[in-house]
Amino acid sequence: MKAVRWHARDDVRVDDVPVPMPGHGEVVLRIEGAAICGTDVDEVRAGPVTVPVRPHPVSGRSAPITLGHEMVGVVASVGSGSTLAVGDRVAPWPSRPCGRCRDCLTGHENRCPDTVALGMSADGGMADFLVVDGARCVRIGTGVALERAVLVEPYAVALHALRRVDVAGRRVAVVGTGSLGLCVVEAVARAGASEVVAVDRSSDALEPASGAGATASMTPDGAPAIDADIAIEAAGADAAVAVAIAAARRGGTVVVLGGHVRPTAVDLLDVTVREIVLQGCVSHAFTDFAAAARAIDAGELAAVERPVEVAPLRDGPALLRTGGGHAKRILVPEAA
Repeated sequence: MKAVRWHARDDVRVDDVPVPMPGHGEVVLRIEGAAICGTDVDEVRAGPVTVPVRPHPVSGRSAPITLGHEMVGVVASVGSGSTLAVGDRVAPWPSRPCGRCRDCLTGHENRCPDTVALGMSADGGMADFLVVDGARCVRIGTGVALERAVLVEPYAVALHALRRVDVAGRRVAVVGTGSLGLCVVEAVARAGASEVVAVDRSSDALEPASGAGATASMTPDGAPAIDADIAIEAAGADAAVAVAIAAARRGGTVVVLGGHVRPTAVDLLDVTVREIVLQGCVSHAFTDFAAAARAIDAGELAAVERPVEVAPLRDGPALLRTGGGHAKRILVPEAA
C-alpha cells in the first residue's frame, strides 16, 4: 500500500516514497487518514464486488486496486489550472461520473453506469499519496479532528438518502447503527424527524445512537411495533432488510441504503398487502459530498463521539480481513 496512480512523466520522491506528478487540474494529496468502510471489507472477504476483474471501460483499471474512498489529505503539489494550493486540507469526492449519460444529464450522476470510483475502479486513499482532480475536492478545516474529517463520504451517503425521502416531522427507524447508521441517525435528526428509532441487535452499537439524535432504541425483535413512516436500512446485512420492512407502517417507505453483496430474500406478499414502498439509494452526488463537508466543518454533523481505532497503514491488509467490532478504523500512513 504505497503511492497509487502513475503518470508517464517523471515522478519525484518525498520521504523516500515515490510520488506521482499531477497533470492539468490535478493535485497530489499526502493522505492524512483513510477510514475502512464495510464495502472495503466486503471486497477483501467476499469480493470482487465492485472492483473490476476486467479493465474498467473508463479508467482502464482492473484488480488489484488500492482500496479506500473515505479519506482526507493535504495538498502536496498542484498541477496547472488547479485552484487549490499546497497545504490545503481536503476530502476528495471519490466519484468521477461520465457526465454524458442520461443519469448524469438529469442530475443523477450517482447512478452513472460508467462512473470511476476511487478505491473501487481506480486507486483509492489507503496509500501515502494520491493524485486526484482538484475540482472534485472540498476543503476541510485544520481544526476538524481526523476521526471527523474522514467521514465526509458516509455523511454524503446519508444526506443523499434524505434527498430521496422527506423525513421532516416523520417517525423514522434506522436499522443498523454501525458507522453509516450513526451518520444516518444524526442526519435524520438534523433534518427534523419527529422521532428517530435506532434498531440494532447490539447494545454496544445502540449506545452512541442516542447521542447522535435517536429518541428511542430497540433490538430487531421490537421492529414490528415501531410503525415507522420511513425505515432506513443501513446495515448491509440480509436480515436487516426484513427488519426494516417489519418496522415500516402500512403504506410506509423502506430505503435500502446498505450495500448487499448477495441477492436478498424479500417477503413480497407482505410488501404488497401493506403497500410498502421499497426505495433503493446508492452513493451520493457531488452536491451531497460538498454539503456534508460544509456541515462537518461547521460542527453541524459528525458531532457525536464514536469508537475509533487508528492504525498504521501497514496494518491495513490484516484489518481488512477481520471484523472491526463497532469502532471506526482509520489507517494512517507513516509518511503523513
